[in-house]
Amino acid sequence: MRGGQQVAPFACPPLTFSSVLRILSLLSLLALPFAAEAQFLDVGGPVSESDVLYMSNQPRLALDILETYLATDSMDYAALWRAARAAVVIGIDEEGARKQNGWLDPAMGWAERAVALNPAEIDGHYWHGVAAGRRAMNAAPKYAAKLAAVVYNDAHTILAVDSLHGGAHNMLGKLNYEIMTVSRFQRLIARTFLGNPALHDTSWENAEYHLALAALSWPDDILFHFDLAQLYKRRGREEEAVFEYRIVLSLQPVHPTDFTLQEQARTQLDEWDVPFEPGNNTGSGARP
Repeated sequence: MRGGQQVAPFACPPLTFSSVLRILSLLSLLALPFAAEAQFLDVGGPVSESDVLYMSNQPRLALDILETYLATDSMDYAALWRAARAAVVIGIDEEGARKQNGWLDPAMGWAERAVALNPAEIDGHYWHGVAAGRRAMNAAPKYAAKLAAVVYNDAHTILAVDSLHGGAHNMLGKLNYEIMTVSRFQRLIARTFLGNPALHDTSWENAEYHLALAALSWPDDILFHFDLAQLYKRRGREEEAVFEYRIVLSLQPVHPTDFTLQEQARTQLDEWDVPFEPGNNTGSGARP
């Protein structure tokens, strides 16, 4: 009571979908590695809302928001590279090359537009290279070689700005890895007749160097430890692979594909009859 009158309690405004997303955004960002948090905090509005959905393992809803927004503002760099990112992770989870390409091709298009708008920024180049690398895995040899050059060029563009960019080193490591997994004859034909610098000087040593440096540079990134584990597994180095798979399982998922990678890591350890022993992860750094 005040002055003989009852004071009305504080009235909260009704929660809208946008306000709920903002609350969830703040809560989810509290647990993110610092480098990832910085990436997810830099923009407001629909772009931030798409980030919340992306981090909540809802990349399709995130992409829906971004596509709607880009229909009204097609020149938004942050929205374009995020659209590419969402489409890439959706494509990765699809079954079959045709369905995967249905997402990876648009991803490359959004990333190309982002790079054209702001060629000095890294994120557009990174997701352009990632999309091209994934698309190359489903492509005929000639187109795959062309996409390999895209990956190579994007990675080196990034490294010219940031020599320890984990994403760029992972791109080069995967490029070396994928080329080395094809037959020696196929590599010789590609190098001889396609004249592609991305196909020269590839080796298992280069693959390991770049994949290991990616995991060292961004130690909180699940994909980078998983890719390094896969290389060790391929090379018959089980003890080192186990170490990396255990790191994969100890880390906090950030990207939607991280959950699948953790399932695959756990399955591999089970097949080897190796118990999961969470390690102490004290690093920082993650993909945008």
